[in-house]
Amino acid sequence: MPPRVLVVDRHAATRDAVAELLGEHAGEVAWVAHGGAVAQLRSAHASGQPFDVVLLDADPAPTAALVRELGAAGGGARVLVMASGAEGIAAASRCGASDVVSRPFIAAELVFRIGRAVPEREQAAGRRPRKSDVIIGSGSWIKDLYDRIAMVAATDVTVAIFGESGTGKELVARTIHNSSPRHDAPFVVVNCAAIPEQLLEDELFGHVRGAFTDATRDREGLLAAAHSGTLFLDEIGELPLPLQAKLLRVLQSQEFRRIGDDQDRRVDVRIITATNRDLDQLVARGSFRQDLYYRINVFPMHLPPLRERPDDIALLVHHFVQKYRGRLGKPVEGVTAGALARLSAYDFPGNIRELENKIHQAMVVAGGPQIEEDDLSLPASAARAGRVDVNRPFREVKQETIDAFERAYLTELLRVHKGNLAQAARAAGMDRKNLWALALRHGLDRARFKKP
Repeated sequence: MPPRVLVVDRHAATRDAVAELLGEHAGEVAWVAHGGAVAQLRSAHASGQPFDVVLLDADPAPTAALVRELGAAGGGARVLVMASGAEGIAAASRCGASDVVSRPFIAAELVFRIGRAVPEREQAAGRRPRKSDVIIGSGSWIKDLYDRIAMVAATDVTVAIFGESGTGKELVARTIHNSSPRHDAPFVVVNCAAIPEQLLEDELFGHVRGAFTDATRDREGLLAAAHSGTLFLDEIGELPLPLQAKLLRVLQSQEFRRIGDDQDRRVDVRIITATNRDLDQLVARGSFRQDLYYRINVFPMHLPPLRERPDDIALLVHHFVQKYRGRLGKPVEGVTAGALARLSAYDFPGNIRELENKIHQAMVVAGGPQIEEDDLSLPASAARAGRVDVNRPFREVKQETIDAFERAYLTELLRVHKGNLAQAARAAGMDRKNLWALALRHGLDRARFKKP
């Protein structure tokens, strides 16, 4: 049964916007001003028609006491705070709300956050996304991402997701699957870099009895396991050339052959791939088939690294605090302003995965309801913006400053020229090969800058 939502905001127009974006994903969307929220929640609960979710505006800033009162008045309703900007999101994350919804709203994100807030017993079976399956972010990049997911999810088009390690490529692939007509079928993940080459063929395609010494029975591979669903091939750039040819056949004819078999088998599967490598470069070196590249790169998607989206750090920190507080049994509610500033000043070369690790560590050592600066285990180079660490050697600090400048300059240069190396080199007054070598040294993949 679709959830009932109460919007607590100064403007009734917010209810109309939320109702339009949620559509059939909400049973009812009502509105009330701040002063009448508790009374309306109690009345609805007493009548046997309680609200499942409360969307509370962050202006004025909500307190933890108010959030608890609203939840109790609604008989256990989940309270989500609507906030905008990094400071507003950070403040909202400290009040103990179930989640934070960034404004301006994005339809797909709003649907996911409302969906995961509703108690398990109220959910219809099947399509409810898990908490870990919700993409977290704000600004134009997340809107563009959700727009592209909406474009491709309903089709069977092959998707190629590009991005640095830790940017959430598997999460995007899972979101596409959950939003597609195949959502009730399996979502099978294969990390092409994690399985030894000699075992990967057997894992993917399976074998028949007697195919080799230890083959005492038939074995279905992961490709067959994904039948009618989605096969996600992570780190596709690491796939050995012989297997690339077999995968190409699957994409062309939806047929494959198990090891030792003399008959082809048909499979109905959608394939999504991901990589942090530059496939153009791999094709040029001959380590990736050009025909396979064209087959998988039908609908490319590029995920920005965390250093290019610092405003999302507050949202992500809130998400990870909520994720781990129950597991650790610690009443941590958020981070102090100083701790957030320090996190925002750090580049996070490991991206979201590294941020999650740092928050998990900080929650273990935190002694109070807020994560303090001293609780954070960050490298010495992660000093607050605007300050220089004079306790370290001059040459070391200088080199880090130069590296940070080069990375920022190259990132903007490639963004402006949409990954076109020739144009970027001319604009920078650099030799094309030198520019590309410098970009590689800083881990910049020009594929993600190319215009989709």
